[in-house]
Amino acid sequence: MRTWPFALLLAACTACGVGPTDVIDAGEPARGFIQGTRLYFVQDDRLVSVGRPEGPLEAAEAVELLAGGPTSKESERSFVTRLPKNMAVRVNDDGFALDKSVSMLVGGRWLPPVSRLSRMATGQLVCTIAAATAAKRGVDVDDVRVTVPDRGQVRCEDFK
Repeated sequence: MRTWPFALLLAACTACGVGPTDVIDAGEPARGFIQGTRLYFVQDDRLVSVGRPEGPLEAAEAVELLAGGPTSKESERSFVTRLPKNMAVRVNDDGFALDKSVSMLVGGRWLPPVSRLSRMATGQLVCTIAAATAAKRGVDVDDVRVTVPDRGQVRCEDFK
């Protein structure tokens, strides 16, 4: 019985020339996307995160950008918004509330205040607020709970 092929194979597998090293400190673990701001628009009837260079911003500032709708480049990529033009909303890191006392002038007409949002519009607000809050806290978007009127606390993943 020949043992030299086995010994050669064993030597090749164990003697690769790489020696052990000490642990190398590489800093803090990755925290995800922190620079800029993530807004959530609709594309093909689903919520999609879109990066903007502004920020990181507070949740209320991110919602202001969101309310402005997609940029022309984002529109070319079929991003749309489901937020009503006459929506008045109060925002903080923990949630939002519709301001039902504010009528708005849109296209030369006074429109009554928005009292309800579609599921997709609610998701746009929840995910945008969660993304801004997550960036500020250094956590994942789905770790942030956002308070929604008449629904309690929800997460962005509830709308995906």
